[in-house]
Amino acid sequence: MSDQERESRKRKLKERVIPGELEKEEREEQPEKAGERIALPRHFLLPLLFLLLFTLGLLFFFYNRRRYSRLTSKWSVDFSEKGESSGEYYSFSEGVVKVSKDGASYLSSSGKVLWNQAYEMAAPLVSINGDYMVIGEENGSKLFILSSEGLKGQGESSLPILKLSISEKGVVYALLADGESSYITVFSKEGKNLDISIKSVLGGDGFPVDFSTSKDGEELLVAFSYLDKTVLKSRVVFYNFSALGKNAGANRVVGGFTDHFSGKMVGRVHFFNNDESFAAYNGGLSFFSTRVKTSPEEKKNIEIPGTIRMMSYNSQYLALLTDNTKEKEEENYRLLLFRKNGEKLFDKALNFLGNKMELSGDKILLYQEKNYKVYDFSGRLRYNGESKEGLLYLRSMTDFKMNGTELMLCFPNKVERVVLQ
Repeated sequence: MSDQERESRKRKLKERVIPGELEKEEREEQPEKAGERIALPRHFLLPLLFLLLFTLGLLFFFYNRRRYSRLTSKWSVDFSEKGESSGEYYSFSEGVVKVSKDGASYLSSSGKVLWNQAYEMAAPLVSINGDYMVIGEENGSKLFILSSEGLKGQGESSLPILKLSISEKGVVYALLADGESSYITVFSKEGKNLDISIKSVLGGDGFPVDFSTSKDGEELLVAFSYLDKTVLKSRVVFYNFSALGKNAGANRVVGGFTDHFSGKMVGRVHFFNNDESFAAYNGGLSFFSTRVKTSPEEKKNIEIPGTIRMMSYNSQYLALLTDNTKEKEEENYRLLLFRKNGEKLFDKALNFLGNKMELSGDKILLYQEKNYKVYDFSGRLRYNGESKEGLLYLRSMTDFKMNGTELMLCFPNKVERVVLQ
């Protein structure tokens, strides 16, 4: 009898005599075999987990930066049914305000008209800062100060109004003119004249081209242009109307700058907040700091070789659309984005000019008639849109998200909130 046959008989005998013995032996062998099966995956578990997380992160990265291709409407409000005349739209608080010659209407983010303000103005001037706005009559004397809740006050100037700038607290600075002189006067949010005035004589000081107040309304930045022996020159001047500014004298001037501006015109100045501001001129940008309120300083100057076609800004960023001066590039224009401290975030060549640009939320919006383009803050084109009607204004309503983003599209007699996906 062979050894194999003997082992077989022994096995069968064990099964008949000791029924549980065989199962016990198999159970004792099982942990060792199971250990052998688990050992191999444990060596590869960490690398596999890392690879999975890396793949998911990569997919999230590209999906979150994808170009949107689908538009759906969330709601639409028809202004023609409300007897509204044609006008201009502006971002205001959480929605948009439509300003026309015979009144203004504030439309919330949910599509509800929260207030209507009636007036009659041939050419309304508008300045907005946070939840406050002022509407004044160009070359007239009336002004209306409004918040997101409605009318706060009315004021009247003694001279024709040329420009307006409102603070985040509702303090209004108005540029007035009477021929040979100009005045910047101050109104409270209730419309009361605060008896504060900055006078400039055209023959000496020059003409105030633009001005901007800080968020708290205590500082004012003014751009003057003047002729010096037939040479056009500009300067920017900082005023302080807080208790600190009293030490600067009756005119409240705490600093002024002329560098970089000889033979140039400063066309735009703006306070980002209470401490940081910029001046734009034909040839470049100057960024300023007033962290030391009585001693403003220029932090950075940046040359812009091409003509500045358009600009838009908020409390954190400044966007420019300029001519492209680089000969090796076929595109005609350049889109640039800067932080409030002057740091350049991107410089992108493109061919679309548009006739309006808005820096809104985390987007740069370029649009013209029925075409509009949505860029992110890396210069990527995220949506190339086309509307059936001519666009008057665009506003971002949400940031870029995994499930899409939302815009408010403003037409002559309709406002629509849409979702891009």
